[in-house]
Amino acid sequence: MHFTDDFVSGLEKRIEMPKADYAMIQSRNVCKMLENDRRWHKEFGVYWWAVKDAVRKYVLPYYKNFWAAGSYDDPLMKERAWHGSEFRTVLAGMYLMSDKRINDFSGYCDWTDKNGITHDYVVFDEDAAV
Repeated sequence: MHFTDDFVSGLEKRIEMPKADYAMIQSRNVCKMLENDRRWHKEFGVYWWAVKDAVRKYVLPYYKNFWAAGSYDDPLMKERAWHGSEFRTVLAGMYLMSDKRINDFSGYCDWTDKNGITHDYVVFDEDAAV
């Protein structure tokens, strides 16, 4: 699933913490989840790549060699899922992860492009090795 910018704007209004802190705090929370089960990265759908960038930025300096900060990337999907800022894109990823109905860790999701066409997508991160 991929959210519209308008939907993300609605989510943004609900956040009560400073925007500057949001991606950092959520990156640390994501790392705790991923320590328990690497497959959780798939629950972020097309937003995994923005979340992974935030992990690299905010967690890697303190948590050397964490697999989720590896170099594997999907620049095309990261660009397609971008909502104009790190905060907004990580927010969308966190919302999608928490809103997933089936935790089968398949990595299957879809995203809708700017023309309203829906495409299938499977999250695959070589660094996760699962």
